[in-house]
Amino acid sequence: MQTDKNPVNRLSGALSVQLSDEDAKKMAQLINAALESENVYTEQIPLSEQDKHDCLLMAFEERILIPVRSRQSGAWEDRILRFAAGEMFFMPPVARIMFESARETGLLDSEFAVRRALSHHRPEFIDQSVDFLKQIKPHTKSCMAEGGLMAAVARAGNFTIEVHDIVDSCVVAGIMNPCTRGSSMQGLAWYEFHPCLYWDERFG
Repeated sequence: MQTDKNPVNRLSGALSVQLSDEDAKKMAQLINAALESENVYTEQIPLSEQDKHDCLLMAFEERILIPVRSRQSGAWEDRILRFAAGEMFFMPPVARIMFESARETGLLDSEFAVRRALSHHRPEFIDQSVDFLKQIKPHTKSCMAEGGLMAAVARAGNFTIEVHDIVDSCVVAGIMNPCTRGSSMQGLAWYEFHPCLYWDERFG
């Protein structure tokens, strides 16, 4: 089967494993615009106003694009989504790598994205981080997991890398993000894992 020569079509094809064909085509246009620079403004997204609103909402829910505007903290859940002209969004590093690759290959490859996002670490660290993310997947609920559970999974997996070092590096790479609301209400540290990583069924 010949690969589509249009990168946006390749990206749309990759997204169709998770989205309807129509939604995949629109989301591909949004993501393609966001990949062109570090940040993207609302008016740079080449969609009609209604489609733009719908896709921005979905993109925020799936953490593809994160609004720069925030309430208090840097947590994804504390960001303020607005649709007016001039609103700025950024893409977490691991998502940018994943979608840049999908634009070239027509496939979502979570493991490639994670390894590339952590490529400044030594190979052992990267391998154990990937194994940890795969092992924690069955224990996540709505892409979230509590810090104590994460530590228990790491102990059961006999990792030699400290779990807090893996978590800190994954937060920087946009692979996971601290959840401030759950932590403050329950006194527990909760983390949100990037939803798009689990669109690739091979990852886990």
